[in-house]
Amino acid sequence: MAKSDYVLSLLKALDILRLVCASPDGMRLNEIADHLELKKPTAYNLIRTLRARGFLDKDNANRYYAGNAIRELADLRHNTILLKAAGRELRRLHRMFPEAVLTFSELLPGGVECRLRMSPDRPGELQQGAPRTLVTFSPYVSASAVCLQSCAANASAFERNFPFAEYGLARWQNEERFLEVKRKVRSELVYRMEEHAPGLTKAFFLFGNYALGVRLDKEVPGIAEKINLAAAEYRATLEMELAPKEKSE
Repeated sequence: MAKSDYVLSLLKALDILRLVCASPDGMRLNEIADHLELKKPTAYNLIRTLRARGFLDKDNANRYYAGNAIRELADLRHNTILLKAAGRELRRLHRMFPEAVLTFSELLPGGVECRLRMSPDRPGELQQGAPRTLVTFSPYVSASAVCLQSCAANASAFERNFPFAEYGLARWQNEERFLEVKRKVRSELVYRMEEHAPGLTKAFFLFGNYALGVRLDKEVPGIAEKINLAAAEYRATLEMELAPKEKSE
């Protein structure tokens, strides 16, 4: 594309974003205009437009900073990469354990959401959807919920929305019992629902706010250890996929 075909106002707005994002202390209007050799009214109108969409924010000292929309875009890209890798690896686990129900779940402030699922009743099909479109797990009850409430980065915020007295008391009888389970899960990074014998139901903490769930209607000798090893490999593969790529020197 010839330079004459570029939208110059968009280029200038992107220059402002790059400049402000690179400044940890923020920048004032006159600093931005001077640095980019823009007229102050032009810089002001571009900044106002970026603020309207959340890409810039301003503090009480009239300094501009990167807005929440920048982080939202980065999170969107991160989630796209994560779900693609998680789905690919869930298919691999499905081939290893075709009789198991496999889930990839996320702890959100409003619920424990199943983002990806594979099951023997729909062999080979990766079921996926946006939050609240596939499965929502019960707080304090499901294996994935207990695992994520024990380990996830946003567990405290989640439990403020789902207090123990209202959602967990019937399942655990007293909060100390639940806290003891959470301590054990944080230590081992896995939660098993013992009451599901002779079947097997486990949830493995991955990282951040994510967990891998595995459910079998019948546990056969040796299968639990195989699942443990497969879950560890699943976690390691996703972590490697999401790790920043080192630039070759």
